[in-house]
Amino acid sequence: MSNPALSGNFAPVADELAHELACAIAGRLPRAIDGVYARNGPNPHREPALGVDRYHWFDGDGMVHAVRLGDGKATYVRRYVRTRGFERERASGEALYTGLRDINPIWRYLIPRLVEKCTLDVARPDSAYFVIQSKNTSSNALKYHGGRLLSLFESGSPYELAVDPLLTTKGLCDFNGSFTTADFWAGNFTAHPKICPLTKELIYMGYNLVALGPEQEGQTTITVGAIDEKSGKRTRKRTFKVDRPSMQHDVAITPTKIVLIDGPLIFNLSRVIQGGLPFSFEKESTLRVGYVPREGDDGPYWIDTDETCFAYHVVNAYEEGSKLVLDVCKSDETNALGMCQESQATRSTPSANPVCAGRDVAALWRWELDTASKSLISSTRMCEQPSDFPCINRDFTGLKYRYAYSVAYKAGTEPKDRMDIPTFDAVLKHDLDTGVTTRYDLGDGKTCGDIVFVPSEEPKSEDDGYLLVLTHIEGDDPRAELLVLDVSKEVMTEQCVVNIPVRVPYGFHCEYIPGPIPTWPL
Repeated sequence: MSNPALSGNFAPVADELAHELACAIAGRLPRAIDGVYARNGPNPHREPALGVDRYHWFDGDGMVHAVRLGDGKATYVRRYVRTRGFERERASGEALYTGLRDINPIWRYLIPRLVEKCTLDVARPDSAYFVIQSKNTSSNALKYHGGRLLSLFESGSPYELAVDPLLTTKGLCDFNGSFTTADFWAGNFTAHPKICPLTKELIYMGYNLVALGPEQEGQTTITVGAIDEKSGKRTRKRTFKVDRPSMQHDVAITPTKIVLIDGPLIFNLSRVIQGGLPFSFEKESTLRVGYVPREGDDGPYWIDTDETCFAYHVVNAYEEGSKLVLDVCKSDETNALGMCQESQATRSTPSANPVCAGRDVAALWRWELDTASKSLISSTRMCEQPSDFPCINRDFTGLKYRYAYSVAYKAGTEPKDRMDIPTFDAVLKHDLDTGVTTRYDLGDGKTCGDIVFVPSEEPKSEDDGYLLVLTHIEGDDPRAELLVLDVSKEVMTEQCVVNIPVRVPYGFHCEYIPGPIPTWPL
């Protein structure tokens, strides 16, 4: 049986590049761009344990694709994140772990992995206590903070990578000894931690899907914390109970608050044990926004939006007095990119979005919430064009801002043929003050994913800078480009294009590491 997640541009590349591959540049690389663009994503290194038809895109081993940029030059490398699971499978010569479609107990995989976790890994397991026969693939995202490059996995702990041409895996990150054995067993670290531009702290959260201990039925826990930039250590941590095991992919911050998004995408343990898919989108439930103070022990506080919807990705948040403004990419429903049990029966139903016939089609929305009365003030769609993978000028994280950027869904596509995963073929710039959105189309046969903003050398305004856009070119000669867009004016323009002469598979989230980088000279 063929699997779309292993074909076309979802298919893995066959090997790593242990040496830098020179890339031609069409146009002028801005002086402000002197650093590394890196993007993580799945690239299975061997055939799935239970056959190709059981493979889900999220099961692939993390591979980082990186472009070193500067001085008018560019080079490309790609390397696996050498997680424990990856190394053990390499050593054994066979697949040792099951994937998302098979997290129900399968004894020939569960027992050996449980023994490993409770013996070899007992002091520092790399995944949460409820993740046993599947592995930490370290494929979700990347984050650079305090000189440390983290490779992230939402149901496990971060791995640290060296910023060098080999992208050397340095091992599990314990944040200079501040993470304990209990932290590793809890094991959840969001794919989207935020750096506060005022304190330079890295703010993270982690959600657990399975209760452990005396919690009431349906209850589980969320942990939030802060990592100091200079010491590299955790300085604050709080864990509190929540009353449903929901997926919370992203988090927002303000100078005083950590903002949580609790949508009705709910983990179903009993169904998993029986061999079903892990999540349900509960249409009878609504999304609520929560927040906890960054200092102090009160909260969490919850505000119900009274909307049945979901938001995977945060754009930004900020405060004006008692008003909390939260911008997200919101969809009316979700099937969790094929991880919902109902997805088998409801793909391309009348409720699907007409843009690309899928249920995971989002658009930019703004919620205004009153933290004094704990009520929703307004819910406003900020752009008619559906889009996702938002980014901003990170100097404005948690602060009042004007500009956001996102990527627009490719129209007329059938995500049911690609595991309900849409593609994107344009970049949008949103002026949130005027309501004007401008669009840059990539062109025929080109698609993209996550994007990142890089400010100019001496920025004169919030939008004075560039977007880095990894573009996929399919067809008879598959390859990739790193597009540098000048977004300092209302109309975005191409500044230059880095031609990557090999195919780069679709992936997840990207990061920009600013120079100088003495460990990775030009």
